[in-house]
Amino acid sequence: MSKTKRRLMWFTIALILQQFIFLFVENIYLGTDLNIKAEQIQEKENLADKKTEINIKKGLNDVKLSSDGRFVSYIENSKLKILDSNDDKEKECETDNGAEIVFYKWLSNENNMIVIQKVKENGVSYFEAVSFDAKKGEVRELADFSLKKVRIKLQNLKDEIDDVIFSTSTSTLYIKVKQSDGKCDLYCANIMNELKKVKADKNIGTVVVPTTNANALIEEGSIITILNTKGNLSIPNVKTAKILGTDVNDNVYFGEVADNKIKKIYYTVLSEKTRKWNELKLTKPIDKDDIIIDFSGKVYVNNKSESNVLELTSNKSIKYKGNFVQSYSKGIISSMDNKLMKNKLE
Repeated sequence: MSKTKRRLMWFTIALILQQFIFLFVENIYLGTDLNIKAEQIQEKENLADKKTEINIKKGLNDVKLSSDGRFVSYIENSKLKILDSNDDKEKECETDNGAEIVFYKWLSNENNMIVIQKVKENGVSYFEAVSFDAKKGEVRELADFSLKKVRIKLQNLKDEIDDVIFSTSTSTLYIKVKQSDGKCDLYCANIMNELKKVKADKNIGTVVVPTTNANALIEEGSIITILNTKGNLSIPNVKTAKILGTDVNDNVYFGEVADNKIKKIYYTVLSEKTRKWNELKLTKPIDKDDIIIDFSGKVYVNNKSESNVLELTSNKSIKYKGNFVQSYSKGIISSMDNKLMKNKLE
């Protein structure tokens, strides 16, 4: 058989087979009574967003809220508990047998938290980091590919966790351990949960991580350094500065210091090649603790004596009752008696 005839034969077979498939799809598959429906899956409405008050029990310690204001966490009888204000149901963060929860912190724009528990194994004490999913009520161990847990051996039983900093976009975790002499060690766990000490025996103040970066900004005495970067960070025409916080837009905020108070606020995106330093003015110098940088990009100044918070970027103020607790995505939260009150920025 010639090559031409062979090609014509295979072409005819392919054409017949193609037509057969078309007839099958049209008359058999599409001719059945099968109804295909596409449904859009939507997350349940956050009912807590409509609530302006959340009732809590008396005598709770270390009360904190998730950034959307839905979950309330607190220590009760040495147990970490979480109240879902959507349905007023309480969950508990289950720890290892004999473990003590010594620190916890909500992640920005997340319903998850990092929890540090103190555990003892073979006579040795460790700080161990785990994560807790408030929606599912589940604890997840943090470990590397070798199943080695994120643990820090205590050098002294008086050592304590001073802060935990986490970047959700780069999955980088920093743990600041304060020693009995006041100096600090700083540990970093990367996206693979591989832990290493990056600073040892330093006078470390505030530590933050820009949203899209894995390198921490660190206050070391009177200077500010960027991990894995040479030199110190400087702000034009500013002698002394303190780190105030970060936001979702990758901004890092700094306060110019004069007589131990903040007299002006600067912010910039550090990853930009040409940094533009933006400025927020204050009517008078204030304590650093009275400046709140919310992850949403709002900058609040808390006037405790007048129970009033001013948002600097919009120049809008919020009057609140009771004691200031924290900011959240839509305003600030205050407490009075056994109630947490949401005060929205209108």
